[in-house]
Amino acid sequence: MPEIELDGLSIHYDVLGEGEPIAFLNGVMMTAQSWVLQTSMFRQRYRCVMHDFRGQLLSSKPTTPWSMEDHVEDFRAVVDALEIERFHVVGTSYGGEVGMLFAAAYPERVKSLSLISCVSRVDPELEAAVAGWRDAALEAPETLCRVSLPFNFSPSFIAAHADVLAQGEARLAGCPPAFFDAFARLIDAFQRLDATEALAHITCPTLVVVGELDALKPPRCSREIADRISTSELLLVPDAGHAVIIEKPEEVNAALLGFIAKHG
Repeated sequence: MPEIELDGLSIHYDVLGEGEPIAFLNGVMMTAQSWVLQTSMFRQRYRCVMHDFRGQLLSSKPTTPWSMEDHVEDFRAVVDALEIERFHVVGTSYGGEVGMLFAAAYPERVKSLSLISCVSRVDPELEAAVAGWRDAALEAPETLCRVSLPFNFSPSFIAAHADVLAQGEARLAGCPPAFFDAFARLIDAFQRLDATEALAHITCPTLVVVGELDALKPPRCSREIADRISTSELLLVPDAGHAVIIEKPEEVNAALLGFIAKHG
């Protein structure tokens, strides 16, 4: 299993395909393999780089707090170790927020930035939602999938995929106790996010994507991001919730491929 050792931490990464590099950055409940609906297509033309953030399933799970900025530096260490100087960044939710901070801090390294289902700051409604996830992870981890499901998927997707809850619960049942403790610290880092001022420092071409029915990070949040990045364009995906990369992979992949090719 490929890993990078970083200040006592092991950061898991995967590389698939060859060509111009694209880094895919995970949502909070994802792991590197969760991008399969994208990488199965992108690896035919691009070098796809994925890694688990500190605290995620396949990387180290520190017992001390960390910040979103720590994720930025971990990400930089991964691409440095792989000797990748300039690349495209695609991030969803938590990963997109790390991506926007990276693009603001290291603009010379980012060819293009795609932000999917993101916010630049945590408002009281979002804070309350993820606080419930945190409590579930620490107090009743077997309920985490059930608590988070209505926020992550649209009602129509849940209705059409009756097995999605069972599959999610089965995946979480296989996770060690340390996963849930670290998940709580991932939420702690996210709750301190305020990247609104950093958006003005993002100069690369940026695609902002959001599901029309995103209940966790609604379209107004993506519009705010797009309004603050002068080089951005906004894509609203109809009839899709927060996990738009899973609900509407064809639409999202087509948009990403076109955008990245245009700025390659």
